[in-house]
Amino acid sequence: MNIALFLEQSFDPDAGGVQRSTSKLAKIFKDEGHNVIVITSNYQSSEIELWNQIPIISIDFKKRKSELKKILEKKQISIIINQAGYSLKLTKNLIHSSNDGIKIINTLRINPLNFYTNYKQFIGLFLNSNKLGFLNNKIVQKIILRYHIIKQRSDLNYIIKNTDAFVMLSKGFTPELYFLAPNLKKYNHKIHSISNPFEKPILNIAQIEKDNIILFVGRLNILQKRVDLLLEIWKKLHKTLPDWKFWVVGEGEDQVFMENYCKENNLNRVTFFGKNNPNEYYKKAKIFHMTSAFEGFGNVLVEAQSYGCVPILFNSYAAAQDIVTHNENGLLVAPFNSDEYVDVTTTLINNPDKLSQMALNGYENVNRFSYDETYKKWEEVFNSLKK
Repeated sequence: MNIALFLEQSFDPDAGGVQRSTSKLAKIFKDEGHNVIVITSNYQSSEIELWNQIPIISIDFKKRKSELKKILEKKQISIIINQAGYSLKLTKNLIHSSNDGIKIINTLRINPLNFYTNYKQFIGLFLNSNKLGFLNNKIVQKIILRYHIIKQRSDLNYIIKNTDAFVMLSKGFTPELYFLAPNLKKYNHKIHSISNPFEKPILNIAQIEKDNIILFVGRLNILQKRVDLLLEIWKKLHKTLPDWKFWVVGEGEDQVFMENYCKENNLNRVTFFGKNNPNEYYKKAKIFHMTSAFEGFGNVLVEAQSYGCVPILFNSYAAAQDIVTHNENGLLVAPFNSDEYVDVTTTLINNPDKLSQMALNGYENVNRFSYDETYKKWEEVFNSLKK
């Protein structure tokens, strides 16, 4: 088949989230014998570039929508996988640019209830950033939440009705989807769940020399990643674990807040490494901390497990339990109980045999997300389009 993967962002296989996952899917499909292109609407150049012999095409979607139709026809595309599957506007543009023979698969890269369960934080940030903080009260919050639910329900109904398949990252997201839009149950045959793919490094986990390091990898952001709680937790551990360090890999809008917090609280065993390939950091660290309020999947959890770094996280979104089996290959903490988080971390550190066994279990757990297993699920989706 001729497959086009569509991105809003620029194509960067070393970036996190959707960009890295898109590059992995492109490689998987190509290796399985499909003809693959990646189309990005983040316009950089009119020239076609190659990545692993896969064409990467940047188009100026705002100015030259007709260009997409020409590309789809020239490449004889039979399937479009829209990685911006939550966007009503982009979905409509893809539908209008496609002929009747092209199947459109929309993917959802975040949990459907991410706004609903965190609306106070979202609304507060929005109002404050627009100098409207004085409007942040319960009445305004409820009005905005109601508007959001109505719009989200309308968008999802249109998207799933008018596309051929809808792929989410977790089976646990399906009840959330039906909570927002109950009418979508009649399109259950279109709705699928496929986790992100991973290649497990060939390592002997038992022989890796690790240091007393707790690691965080991700965007330095309070709204989603809750790095405020991350540091609150480390502040308590800093006092009781004098021979442990905390490493932070990533960048983001709240990095200055984090650095100032460390200075104000004399947290002198925290190191900020910026945006780097995290693999060498996973190798050195024993424990991985994640405090996110919501996620689409949580790639960093599987990445950590693949290097024998045991994840501890809040059980705050459905896909968390798809990755981590509590007390077997990681630890799930009630959201957002920082005291419990500190306790389970300390207990695990004080039981080195259990920590070592969890590291081994986590390494084996990564097999469930292999390229082969991932493609089997995508092949099921492709076959469903033929019916």
